Amino acid sequence: MKWDAWSLVFTGLSLTCVTSAVLFLLVAMNPKDASYGTTPLIYAGGSVALAVAFNRASAWAARQARSA
Repeated sequence: MKWDAWSLVFTGLSLTCVTSAVLFLLVAMNPKDASYGTTPLIYAGGSVALAVAFNRASAWAARQARSA
C-alpha cells in the first residue's frame, strides 16, 4: 500500500508541474511587464523537467507496488 500512495503523490506532482509549465508559457506569450525577459521560459523548462522526473518516479513507485 505504501508504494501505491507514493505513486499517486508523484503523479499529482507531475500534473502540477505540467500545469505550471503551461501557465509559465502563457505568461511568456503575454507578459504584463517587459522586464520578465526570458525568465518565464526558463521556469517553464524547469517545470517540464520536473514533470518528467516526477512521472518517471511515479512509474518506478508503481513497479515497486506491483512487485511487493
